[in-house]
Amino acid sequence: MAGMASTGAAQEKIDFRRQVQPILADRCFHCHGPDSQNQDSSFRLDSQENLLADLGGYAGVVPGNLEKSELHVRIHSEDESSAMPPPDSNRSLSAEEKRILDLWIQQGAEYQKHWAFEVPQRPEVPTEVIAQSGWPEDLKQRWSKNPIDVFIGKRLMQEGWQPSPMAEPAWRLRRAALTLTGQLPPESLQKQFLANPTDEAYRQAVDQLLGSMNYAERQTLRWLDAARYADTDGYQNDFERTNWPWRDWVIQSMHNNMPFDQFTIEQLAGDMLPNPTPAQRLATAFNRNHRQNAEGGALAEEFFVENVIDRVETTSTVWLGLTMGCARCHDHKYDPLSQREFYQFFGYFNNIGERGIGAGRDANPMLKAGSPLAKVQPETIAQWEAAQKNVEVAKQGIDERMRQWLVSSEGPATKPPVEWLVCRVDQVKLTGEGSLEIAEENAVRYSGGSNATDIVYDVRVDPQGNTVTALRLEALPDDAFNKPRQLAPSVNGNFVMTRLAVLYQGKSIPVELALASYEQDSYPVKNILDNNPATGWAVFGPNVKAEPVSATLKFQTPLEVSDGESLTLQMRFESQYANHAIGKLRVQGSAHPDAGKANEGGLPEAARSALAIDEAKRSDQDWKAIRDHYVTIDPVLAKAELEFKQADQKRRAEVGPEVKVMVMREKEGPATPIYLLDRGQYNEPRKDEPLSRGIPVALLADKEAPQPGSRLDLAKWLVSRENPLTARVIVNRIWQDHFGVGLVKTSEDFGLQGEVPSHPELLDWLAVEFIESGWDLQALHRLMVTSAAYQQSSVQTIAQREKDPENRLLLHGPRFRLDGYSIRDIALQASGLLHLQIGGPSVKPYQPPGLWESVAANAGTRYREDQGNNLYRKSMYTYWKRAVNPPRQTIFDAGGREVCTVGARRTNTPLQALVLMNDKTFIEAARTLAQRSLKLDVQEDRARLFSLYQQALAHVPDDETMNVLTESLNYYRQHYQENPDAAQQLVAVGSSPRDASIEPGEHAAWTAVAHLVLNLDEFITVE
Repeated sequence: MAGMASTGAAQEKIDFRRQVQPILADRCFHCHGPDSQNQDSSFRLDSQENLLADLGGYAGVVPGNLEKSELHVRIHSEDESSAMPPPDSNRSLSAEEKRILDLWIQQGAEYQKHWAFEVPQRPEVPTEVIAQSGWPEDLKQRWSKNPIDVFIGKRLMQEGWQPSPMAEPAWRLRRAALTLTGQLPPESLQKQFLANPTDEAYRQAVDQLLGSMNYAERQTLRWLDAARYADTDGYQNDFERTNWPWRDWVIQSMHNNMPFDQFTIEQLAGDMLPNPTPAQRLATAFNRNHRQNAEGGALAEEFFVENVIDRVETTSTVWLGLTMGCARCHDHKYDPLSQREFYQFFGYFNNIGERGIGAGRDANPMLKAGSPLAKVQPETIAQWEAAQKNVEVAKQGIDERMRQWLVSSEGPATKPPVEWLVCRVDQVKLTGEGSLEIAEENAVRYSGGSNATDIVYDVRVDPQGNTVTALRLEALPDDAFNKPRQLAPSVNGNFVMTRLAVLYQGKSIPVELALASYEQDSYPVKNILDNNPATGWAVFGPNVKAEPVSATLKFQTPLEVSDGESLTLQMRFESQYANHAIGKLRVQGSAHPDAGKANEGGLPEAARSALAIDEAKRSDQDWKAIRDHYVTIDPVLAKAELEFKQADQKRRAEVGPEVKVMVMREKEGPATPIYLLDRGQYNEPRKDEPLSRGIPVALLADKEAPQPGSRLDLAKWLVSRENPLTARVIVNRIWQDHFGVGLVKTSEDFGLQGEVPSHPELLDWLAVEFIESGWDLQALHRLMVTSAAYQQSSVQTIAQREKDPENRLLLHGPRFRLDGYSIRDIALQASGLLHLQIGGPSVKPYQPPGLWESVAANAGTRYREDQGNNLYRKSMYTYWKRAVNPPRQTIFDAGGREVCTVGARRTNTPLQALVLMNDKTFIEAARTLAQRSLKLDVQEDRARLFSLYQQALAHVPDDETMNVLTESLNYYRQHYQENPDAAQQLVAVGSSPRDASIEPGEHAAWTAVAHLVLNLDEFITVE
């Protein structure tokens, strides 16, 4: 055996990283790897020092000597008690793997650091290899221009292959559009490129795609999967959250081609930058997209730890490509990551002062934000800034005006108390489920339905006077309603009023101020004035009981009501929970000038008492009481605040809805201590040994260098030249997007259990190029999609398939199935239904009924399908409920968004075919595509079929395809002529209007043909 090894050693040089290390990591490290504390054997194979260590008179490996190397003896032993791997380990070595290990020992047992932990260096581009090849001259020239092609070509030559021919122009443009934007190329771009399909024209077409919002949205979609973005919290309650402004921040960043290093720093530590902007604080929602547990029995300490660990695992996967979570309970079994280092990394993310439990919409730290994509007019911003400045100026002069008020005759004088009169209720109207009626003593009573959610009251009242300065709504308890609140026919007697308007003669009366006797946390009464159905006023909380609550509305100016005229109060209750509407209410009105103010009863008692004291004897507390009152009546400040409110309302109307977003923010005071958790358990910290923040030592280029001290320092290190992983990891994922599989197939794992790169020199060259380009993402995409390797024909020969079934060598162009997002989007695009609105709250397109209800923790949870254009928005905007993912995306292999997902998973199942054939979206898309074809200004069937096919596939059909389509059309015409009811049923699918001028049978036949086209393999495939 030694002789065999010697002969082999003379003929073959073993590559440790490519041949030996994968064997050791997969077969040996489980028992002889970095996790020494949880292993029976003291022998370790994870470093040169451990490999050669004296084990008591013998060694695992003696370089150059097989007989003295225990490793050689054990792997060839036939004695089950000493053989390695042990028979009961479910691991074994093939004869070839044993041969490799023997040759490695014979050749000196050279040990190298894992390739991914070495800082990448730019290799020389081996252009001379292409020049010296036997390829045709035109092939040499084409494959010598782009460094990507040179590295790919070198490997092809080593394997004895030549590249495939270039794909046809239409296919190349379609491929680039799909992988860059997730869309078919626009018709105008197709015409422009195909008229002159030169290399320069292709590059210009690529630049147009990169500059489009479609590109920004597609790249954002990829980032949403990595960031585990969703519209709900997860866990059993799965409450709604509103982190979508962060998603829009990513779209804007991608469209602006924000350098990836800045993109990284702002998302991981934007709040820690000097004077951070609102956008930089918003960016940090990346690490608050985790699940949030609001279940009644959830322990704050436990889920605080879970949230922080999620940030550790997400950050390490997205930027480092490491399975760091495997070191939560013990040292990593395969990678040089200790449990101690895991919790040192944990320390970067545990100091934001979060509770760990509670609904995400209230999970501090929070930031109120709108969409960064909103277009606000410059004059609106100028007015808003001027009004804001006027408020500050008014506040600065308030002390002087208060002194003048004190010496004036009007100052200390008291006013008569505010009087309120009960309004007579003339008429009530209910929109929604249940009943609304006028009750005794001018009250209004609502009886709920079985599942009433969208409820509107229109209550017409006589204010019992000609002047009205304020109205008061009283919610009254009643024994007919559930405890503890007994104010509504809901499960707990609580209500959520989302919007309120006061109308006189059909016009809305401006309300200056809304005050309430009680407000639930995060549900203040001012929400009823923001015209946002996602917010509202609610009155639940700890220790509440059955008692009246009220909301007072002060008008901007007194309202004069003519005799015989009435006011209408329109109240909306749009909570997702059933019957959350006021059960019994009464309306009061007042003409007093102080009605509706915070201190409406003339002078508050504290101010009255302070004013009764001689000025020279007043204490600081007395002066504070007087000032607090004066602030509420100062006319200058009131005018400035009113103007600011009007300017702010105008700005908000242009900005769109502002919602609460979960963000990162370092807490004030001492940092939260860091401890190693025994077995990863939240309640077993080793408090006798506090830890400091740090990154795994194996990742440091200089072991003596200081560790990053803060989250901001960590973010900067992640995108530094000294970090061996980030550039490689990001480059690999972008390669995966365009070629179907990464240069490292395991894009989520660059550790020892991950796959070695198919083209290691190319990966390092791209990584360094990415860094030295200024982390330019668009330049990286452009480099890949303009390569000759990418532009090859995807037609695969039998020999190519046998040699390289996964196309890792790039023997031909990329060919892989689109994801579910793009499949739906290009169907809508081809049909003309796709609505291209960018950003904003998530939408609810078609979904099979009953899915939400089947897992809902609350009986009132229902999926309310959107209407109009929202049904046809891009799939990236589809509402993502963690408990019930959008079924279409799940069927097409989308991740669940509970945790970070960066890999590309593609299956081929019958269920996917059923979706394409039966889903309402695809049938409706076929119907409208058929309608577009039938409305063309041509008469011949073949011309219409040609256009239909080209519209859907972005390339022209061949004669064989045209013949099949023509035969199919004739078949379906006859079928629907004989079955008119089936034709009517088919063309009625979907909410979009149908052109009634088209005969239903003819429309149905064309719909069936269009449906056939949308089900073609080439329609759903990048090729």
